[in-house]
Amino acid sequence: VVLLGLSGCGKTSAVNLILARAGGHYSVSEARPEAPQPTLACDRKKVFAEGRQLVLVDTPEMWDEDGMENLELVKDCLALSLPGPHVFLLVLQVGRFTQGECNMLGHLQKIFGRDFVEHAVILFVRFDGGRQRPQKISDFVAGAHATLQGVVQKCGSRYYELNLSGSQNALSYPQVKELLSGINKLAASYGGRAYSTRRFSLQELQERKTQIEGQREESLEGNYLLSSLKSDDDNNKLLQRIKFDPLNQRFFSDMKGICK
Repeated sequence: VVLLGLSGCGKTSAVNLILARAGGHYSVSEARPEAPQPTLACDRKKVFAEGRQLVLVDTPEMWDEDGMENLELVKDCLALSLPGPHVFLLVLQVGRFTQGECNMLGHLQKIFGRDFVEHAVILFVRFDGGRQRPQKISDFVAGAHATLQGVVQKCGSRYYELNLSGSQNALSYPQVKELLSGINKLAASYGGRAYSTRRFSLQELQERKTQIEGQREESLEGNYLLSSLKSDDDNNKLLQRIKFDPLNQRFFSDMKGICK
């Protein structure tokens, strides 16, 4: 499953919440989690849910202000989704529908092909922390701007909602279950076959995936080494403080005399 959308629409927060709920992680806290850092590169995450592996690919915005696609991001996105992509999840924020959202579907069809909408599902996310029960998503869509309604219709009227607010924490459990059911149903309708853009060969994508995974392993090893060095440095500093503390010096001196 590849998540697509504008910067700041909630893709990363949605990925984290879906992974947590799909993996059976529950929280009673109403505190809103810290906002994630802006996504700069495609990222693949997976969890074992309901007897199968769920792979989610988080992505940055794939085009610039002039509408020019970032070809490397597109390639990374498709590579990390192997053996997919099977479903595209278009993330839209409830209450935010600017010119950027109006143009989004056109940009995505240029990147992935016009038929990609047949494999697309819309995910409406909410950030508001009000304690009143939010408006039904069907009512929201029915009263939405005509352009937004057109986007929903082009995606086969497949849409779901996900509440990212801590104060509405309990709502996310059935929402994720319903979303995953819809994703599985759409993938099954195509016999589990992945969507092909024909922009890159399978070999190109497999090589790119291997390269990305290798870079990630090197990065993790580098971070571990830096952490170890920092830990050793902290330990050395602690030993030096112990060694030069006057009381400790006297203790070590006394112990040396006893040992003699």
